[in-house]
Amino acid sequence: MVIGEDAIERIRFYRSSSRSLMYTVLAPLAFGVALSLVMLIVAIGQGRCWLFEDISDYSTALAVIVFIVVVVCLFGIASDLVRLRIRANLKDFYTENKYDALEYRSFTDALEGVSIAAGLNPPPLKVLGIPTVNSIAFREGGKPGVGVTAEALAAGLSRQEKEAMMAHEVAHIVLGDYFLASSSAGFEYAAYGLGVLFLSMAALVTVAINVYVLLFLLPLAVPLAVVRVDARLRKKTRILYRHNDLLADTIAAKLTSDPQSLRHTIEKLWTLSEKTRARIPATAHFQGYMFVTRPLEAGPVKMVTYDGAAATGDKTDTTKIYWVPGKAAESRTWFAFETVEKRAANLHSIERGQWTELEKPNQREKAVNIARQAAVTIIMVLVIVALLIPWHGKTVWDYATTNVVWRMIKS
Repeated sequence: MVIGEDAIERIRFYRSSSRSLMYTVLAPLAFGVALSLVMLIVAIGQGRCWLFEDISDYSTALAVIVFIVVVVCLFGIASDLVRLRIRANLKDFYTENKYDALEYRSFTDALEGVSIAAGLNPPPLKVLGIPTVNSIAFREGGKPGVGVTAEALAAGLSRQEKEAMMAHEVAHIVLGDYFLASSSAGFEYAAYGLGVLFLSMAALVTVAINVYVLLFLLPLAVPLAVVRVDARLRKKTRILYRHNDLLADTIAAKLTSDPQSLRHTIEKLWTLSEKTRARIPATAHFQGYMFVTRPLEAGPVKMVTYDGAAATGDKTDTTKIYWVPGKAAESRTWFAFETVEKRAANLHSIERGQWTELEKPNQREKAVNIARQAAVTIIMVLVIVALLIPWHGKTVWDYATTNVVWRMIKS
């Protein structure tokens, strides 16, 4: 398959953008965990950890064991919390054993055909019990695999529709962004785990050494706070999902040379998903990676039509808005619906021979990514430099770790 230099450049830019966001959040958190651990070890070695010194009055060996156990427990708790979140996100993501063998074979043939066109070995195809007509690319035994739901096998899809679905999933594999192996999923889990561990270690060194050491750890939480507070950055992960779906559609259209069938398939599956009565947990992470993202949130999801006088401004009287009763803001289902519209518009442009601008990297975002990474690096360097600054014959670290209250009590 010849994707083209423009698409290849977009893939590189997408991955670079993902790595930039990951570095912005994960690097200071990981650095904060490591710095907290080093602070603790150095303070103990210099006799500046009052808690360790108090326990050492009874037994040095006991003090060492207590601190090792505490640190190991903190790492274990963070790891367990991540595993619990992964299990919650995998809820209802299971293999279905009852399905039509002939339909399964037709999907396998479609997957094999588009895989060969992409220059890949056909990945294994699993039948999933997710209660919706859909498909997904995911990690299978350390390698990419493709899943198709049992309801999709029973939906009577045409050959072109099956090829369109499989081509889209193969495109995700080409991009390297598939469930349980993508930068998005790994980023969310790592950020959560490191965030918990960073807060725990910061609390430990603050209590065990001195409250002033917190001054060197707080700046490392600034990048995470910015990402959490900034509305644009908070939506970054979902926007990356959308961009990647658009790019996967573009690549799938090149694979099949049939953008019209892919567009019709997306629209058809969205319509079929409206009839789904099952309740997939809103926290289930795999929904963001399905062929048609359709989050089924807790409680009934209704569809209403706004008229021209509504507060939505430019929305017409034919605009469908999905919302959850009792919530002031539009639900995540509206974002999914808007994504479907954008994907359809993208493919409609391709049908007319107008290849979208999607593949061209945004120069402004490139500059923002570089500036973000540089700012994070500068913060980490400044923290190290600040600890070693000499002042009146001592380093700032010496002053920050001098627990005056503890020394007064001991004397």
